Amino acid sequence: MKNKNRNLLTMLGIIIGIASVISILAVGDGFTQSITKELGKDNASNKVSLSYVTNSTDLNSIDGFTQGDAALMSDVDGVQSVKLSSYDNTKSVKLSYRGNSSKTYLGPIKKSSDGPKNVKKSILNDKNSYDVIISQSVKKDLFKKSSAIGKPIQIGEDMFIVRGVSDGGDEYSANVLVSKGTYKRIFSANSNKDQAKLTIENGKNKKKVSKAVLKKIKANGEYRREGKYHIDDPTKSMKSFQKVLNSVTYFVALVAGISLLIAGIGVMNVMYITVSERRNEIGIRRAFGATGNNIRNQFLTESIVLCVIGGIIGIILGYLAVLIINAFLPFKAVITIYSILISLLVSSAVGLLFGFIPSNKAAKSSLVGLLKEE
Repeated sequence: MKNKNRNLLTMLGIIIGIASVISILAVGDGFTQSITKELGKDNASNKVSLSYVTNSTDLNSIDGFTQGDAALMSDVDGVQSVKLSSYDNTKSVKLSYRGNSSKTYLGPIKKSSDGPKNVKKSILNDKNSYDVIISQSVKKDLFKKSSAIGKPIQIGEDMFIVRGVSDGGDEYSANVLVSKGTYKRIFSANSNKDQAKLTIENGKNKKKVSKAVLKKIKANGEYRREGKYHIDDPTKSMKSFQKVLNSVTYFVALVAGISLLIAGIGVMNVMYITVSERRNEIGIRRAFGATGNNIRNQFLTESIVLCVIGGIIGIILGYLAVLIINAFLPFKAVITIYSILISLLVSSAVGLLFGFIPSNKAAKSSLVGLLKEE
């Protein structure tokens, strides 16, 4: 019973270490799979995106994809349809009020946008509203210290009424918010299109068709000299993101696995005690012809078996821990075969490495010395 308790306490470090590693790898793998599944939806379908990057530093440059470019890409064999859009859903505009002016960005209002709640709700509900919310910086430029609420401002050729002032906004974000319908009707039509979304015909090679489209648009695109065209590769981005996630997961698992190092020292200590307690047995075996290798292999096997049993129990506890964790996660933690194999290999390696020195000491014990003790 004494040895059983001692062995159980020795295995405890292995059990905790393996259970921790299994749980962390399961959470990391589950999160990676859920993210890559979402990122890979478009890649798995027949959608391809082309981007245009302008060489101009002018915020009001209108270069990008044109309707002529869309027709050009539609003529490529295998392209079913082409839809032009903008990455950045904002527009550089000039505002004016009684001789005061301000140049800033305008965008469609969202539920998460800054501003008075009742005004936001009103503009969100009325898709064709001419009411706007402006930032403090725009209010200062146009109205100085006077109130802006209820006053008309001119944006381009249209008049809008200021209904609210937000605390947010900066020189790089939308400082004027309008309804989505108004933005689409007045401002979106005039913004440059820097993204072309292609739908590829079923049965066609997506990679081959997209390369053919890129070649054609590079040679004949209306603004080919003012910027560059390229294919958005979600697979490459997805693989890079997956690599980062895996690296973080493995690092955290490695930190958790430090407990295995401490457990290995415990295994070494127990094996030293075992060798000391069984010197009589070693002497008798040596007297009956057992070689040093036989003795070494015996204690090495005991050390490895001790660690592997601890590893198996750790895997079982890790599995139970993952079942509990899954009840609280928005995604499903997944235990993979490779994490189980890694755990078993690590358990065996701990038993082999930390059991070798005590086993080697037992193998090199002098037969004469052992017999004298007997």
